[in-house]
Amino acid sequence: MLKSLLCCTTLLTLAMAGLVGAQDSVQEPATHQQAIEQHDIKLPGTDYHIVLGKTGLRPLADASRQDLLTAIETWLAAEYDLPAVHRHPQIELVPAAKIVALRYKGMLPDAQGNFAPNDVGATSAERDTVAVYSDAARTIYLPEGWTGSTPAELSVLVHEMVHHAQNLLGLKHECPQEREKLAYLAQDRWLGLFGHSLERDFELDPMSLLVKTRCFH
Repeated sequence: MLKSLLCCTTLLTLAMAGLVGAQDSVQEPATHQQAIEQHDIKLPGTDYHIVLGKTGLRPLADASRQDLLTAIETWLAAEYDLPAVHRHPQIELVPAAKIVALRYKGMLPDAQGNFAPNDVGATSAERDTVAVYSDAARTIYLPEGWTGSTPAELSVLVHEMVHHAQNLLGLKHECPQEREKLAYLAQDRWLGLFGHSLERDFELDPMSLLVKTRCFH
């Protein structure tokens, strides 16, 4: 009788162990799925990691933003064989109208950003101009509400960081459009780290990029 009871107990114990093992094996794919959805991307040429989860990138505090600027500067230097730039630009978040005014100063009818709410020309310009860099002020102007919480938002910062590097390094270009070539190239390569692209995130196809990056004179 005792022997039979011990056998039953042993079998029950083994069955319970099997259930636990089965639960563990079921949970493994979920953990693997979480790893897929939460990318930990190490920027090539740097020790900086960007963590992308279901809800976007980790919010950037002031301190971490400085680390990010350093990482972008290092990444750009490594990717495009540029001298390292160790002087960060100023970052300002401003209304979209001010960004347009800075970008098209002297080219638009109202260069001070006093656009009427339903001004079609202003709306088109705002849509085409996401951010801008001022050589004189060494400042990147990003739109209000920018958080750096998506690959697309960060790519805008990367684009302007290229212009900051071009400014500090004294690089010369035949025309303003030629200056944009490296900026868009770096922006697209950055987006590619996350499986994105300029065409997907900004609707910039190869023909549009050609117009934006080629001198026509």
